[in-house]
Amino acid sequence: MIDGETLRSLVRDAIAGELAGLRKGAKAAPIAIGSDADLRAFARDVLRLAEDAAVRAAIAAGTYPFTLATGAGPATGQGNPVATIDKGVVTETSLTRLPKGIVKLLLADGVTVTPLAKDRARRLGITIERLKP
Repeated sequence: MIDGETLRSLVRDAIAGELAGLRKGAKAAPIAIGSDADLRAFARDVLRLAEDAAVRAAIAAGTYPFTLATGAGPATGQGNPVATIDKGVVTETSLTRLPKGIVKLLLADGVTVTPLAKDRARRLGITIERLKP
């Protein structure tokens, strides 16, 4: 029998492989940069992406599909910070990149949440809600 952490790692690797295959023309998941740590993580991701010559060329040409997560970061004037994701896929990694203190994630219609992201959100105390169309 496989323990939970091993299974989680296998699923994470499988999803990463599938997403890498989809990136060849798919839009990137929105990026939330709300802190210095988020910016450093983004810079590391760009360096990793740039290891692929075709992706590096697309980044240099300005055609790689980087998009900011709309509304990411603490909502001003509210006691419960909220982040909004308008499109893409919410993964464990994207939850980790959210600014500290986010307690609610609002998702537009069509945004997909992976099962591992749902588990991570529960552990982090983040409520996930769909925006009304």
